[in-house]
Amino acid sequence: MQPFQKKENSPDFSNPAAQKSYVQEAKDGKTLMQKELDVNRAEQVLLQQRISLMKSFVNDIPSSDPQYSMMLLQVQMDQIEVDELKTREILLIQNLSA
Repeated sequence: MQPFQKKENSPDFSNPAAQKSYVQEAKDGKTLMQKELDVNRAEQVLLQQRISLMKSFVNDIPSSDPQYSMMLLQVQMDQIEVDELKTREILLIQNLSA
């Protein structure tokens, strides 16, 4: 299995300099909110993928396995985070529309 290919145009946000330049290239508040919205949506996608992978993994292990309940709890925590990100997305969209 090959690892996921990194898009060439996506900056490496593990680098603090890349993080800083990404924020500083925003010309105004609206642009910065749009960037936050983009990051928010990317986080939602990643969390949804993780939830889906963990659910499929949970289906493959017996309920007596000690990891079973921990995995279910992690799925619930991830879903809470997705819900919070969706709420923030709605607020950002409202602010951008205003």
